[in-house]
Amino acid sequence: MPDETLLRPATATDARDIAELIAISSDGVALIDWSESAAERQGVTPIDVGAEAYARDDDECSYRNCVVAERDGAVLGVLLTFPMQRRETPAAPPPYDGSDIYAPYKYLEAPDTWYVCGVALYPEHRGQGIGGRFMALAESQARERGFDRVSLVAFEENVGSVRLYRRLGYAEVARAPVVPHPLIHVAGDALLMVKALQV
Repeated sequence: MPDETLLRPATATDARDIAELIAISSDGVALIDWSESAAERQGVTPIDVGAEAYARDDDECSYRNCVVAERDGAVLGVLLTFPMQRRETPAAPPPYDGSDIYAPYKYLEAPDTWYVCGVALYPEHRGQGIGGRFMALAESQARERGFDRVSLVAFEENVGSVRLYRRLGYAEVARAPVVPHPLIHVAGDALLMVKALQV
């Protein structure tokens, strides 16, 4: 039976699924800001805050930069991509003192690449080849926009994901230790991985 999974541009109505999936793909990093904002508003959850953010169209982390996998009307996963711009002030390398939770991710950037900010599937839809389709799509997006490299950040503890990226041709070019936080589900290092494309 053919795979009936559709990859389509996301819409604002997908924002809640996108927020839930980005929370998964970031291993909790995305929840930090969302939780702080939710704490200031009665009856609002961190995912509510994330959904509001992804429903906007004026930010890199918007539904407009997402593609969702859909089957029978249900969202199965998401791909979030955008160009990685060059910073005016380079981010500091490790070691870090723990005062900036985001320090590793600011450092682990490859300017002038097409950046895979997030790729995630709900657990019950993993192992069906959708992740590979998302990554192939990201590389097609990069070529269409004139980029010759794709970059992403992966956690070394997510052995399966790192293995997939290596199999697809991504190589580690830098690493930085994860700054511990109660909402972050991983420790060890975050890895900047880059793939050079045939264009």
